[in-house]
Amino acid sequence: MFISLQEPSLYTVKAILILDNDGDRLFAKYYDDTYPSVKEQKAFEKNIFNKTHRTDSEIALLEGLTVVYKSSIDLYFYVIGSSYENELMLMTVLNCLFDSLSQMLRKNVEKRALLENMEGLFLAVDEIVDGGVILESDPQQVVHRVALRGEDVPLTEQTVSQVLQSAKEQIKWSLLRLRKERMASGDFRTLKNNLGEEKTGDGCLMDTGEDLETRQQSGSYYFLD
Repeated sequence: MFISLQEPSLYTVKAILILDNDGDRLFAKYYDDTYPSVKEQKAFEKNIFNKTHRTDSEIALLEGLTVVYKSSIDLYFYVIGSSYENELMLMTVLNCLFDSLSQMLRKNVEKRALLENMEGLFLAVDEIVDGGVILESDPQQVVHRVALRGEDVPLTEQTVSQVLQSAKEQIKWSLLRLRKERMASGDFRTLKNNLGEEKTGDGCLMDTGEDLETRQQSGSYYFLD
């Protein structure tokens, strides 16, 4: 009897999924072309949800794939590998992802909290698995790296709320700076100067050459802080 043995591969994970309690996708990342189209992926996700959401087991074989999963309130987490993949390896990835999110969400692992912290989820998944290869299995390390990356997130990865908050801060400081400049300009107009300045048509002072530092030192005028 001839038995075909598969060669060991670093590409352990085929997909990571998070579905809600209706089986709708909240997060999905596929690492190969087993399901190349979105339509095929959605059909697979519905099938996997229907086969697992009412069972108490943690491992299933479905469509020639090994599936490990767990649920939390209104969320279902899935890590998927090939039919010959080691279930313990897949379970390690699942537990690492779940425990990392639990720390990041302060043990409030449910749909609403997850949707409010999707950027953290994306960063955590990228720290755990890259291209199907397992990079990290320690939740503490994942949370630490996510925190470090979160301090310098590029604009393309920021959430809408982060972008809006950043814009508000920039507008606030721009207005404060403009206010200071106007206050300073108003103060200049009340002072006599002996530095060869001329008034423009709108009554503002026009610089005729001497730098600001020299004038401040000479006491010709001052800035309002």
